[in-house]
Order: sequence, then structure tokens, then C-alpha cells
Amino acid sequence: MDELQNRLETISDWGYVIYRTTYTVESDTAFPHAIRYIETCLKSEFFDEVTPRLRPYDDDPVHIWSRYKSTIIEDPAQFDGASIETIRTHFETWVDAQKARDFFNKFRMCIIIDEESLQTLKDGSVGDVENDDHELRLVKVLEAFPIVDSSDGFPGWMKCWTHALWFLWSNWGMAMR
Repeated sequence: MDELQNRLETISDWGYVIYRTTYTVESDTAFPHAIRYIETCLKSEFFDEVTPRLRPYDDDPVHIWSRYKSTIIEDPAQFDGASIETIRTHFETWVDAQKARDFFNKFRMCIIIDEESLQTLKDGSVGDVENDDHELRLVKVLEAFPIVDSSDGFPGWMKCWTHALWFLWSNWGMAMR
């Protein structure tokens, strides 16, 4: 939370970069719903964790949340069926073009919504996210510039439950230090 508050002094928004890699008639309808579902989960978890922890001098959590903005990257010609490595190359190039490597979590990891993820998200209940079976809903989260060690088994990306996205965001900077 401290890193987020500090960064909001110098940047206009925060949030995940989200890549879409599936382009079908069904995905055209389901993708906007998936984004709403992800953002609803993030908001719910953000307020559940942040509100009780804020110190009197911290920013109002409503103000902090109001500056959340997903950056959606969609290009069927470039990303339809794209591999994780293709997305990693594009994301790392995008981060470097902004001279933002290791600057902030927005530039350290991104979400990939592929066909597998979209199938788990398309029926998520945005209206009742607290009671939705969120363990079945997942996205792929890719680390930019990972140090991949063949002995630890981490390939530089993972599947992540949508309700764990705030936890991942809020703890990722700590893991980077």
C-alpha cells in the first residue's frame, strides 16, 4: 500500500495491463464481462484489505481506488492465439519504451486472458462477486523480465485466482525488493 500511495504522487493511475489473446464471436461478448469481473474482484479485495489498515494520514481508499485503470491491449492481428513468450516480448518492449522497468507493479507484471481464462470468467457473477465460486475463475499473470531458474520450476508466469489479484499486486513490490 505504501508503494502504491507513493507512486500515485507522480503517476496518474495504477492497475494491471491486460492482454487479450482470444478473438471469437463468443469472446467479443465475453471479454468485456471478464474485465468487469476482474475489476470487481480487485475492488472487493482492495477494500476488504485496505480500509481497516489505513492510518489516519493515509489517502482515502475511495480516492486510491478511483485511480485504478486497467490498460487493455487488444490486437487480433498481433495477439490472436499468441503464446506466453510472444506476450512477454511485447510487454517487456512496451515497458522498456516507457523507461519503466522495475518502476512500479504496472510494469512488472501483466494479465493474459486467453481462451482458457475466458472460459472460467465468462459466467462470473459481477453482481454478487463475494458469493461467486471464485476459485474456478482464473487468469494468467506474467512476470516481466523474470529470472527463471530451472531448478525452482517457476516459468515466469502463473495461473492466478481473480480474488488473489489484489493480494498479488500488493505483495509483488515486496517480493521485488
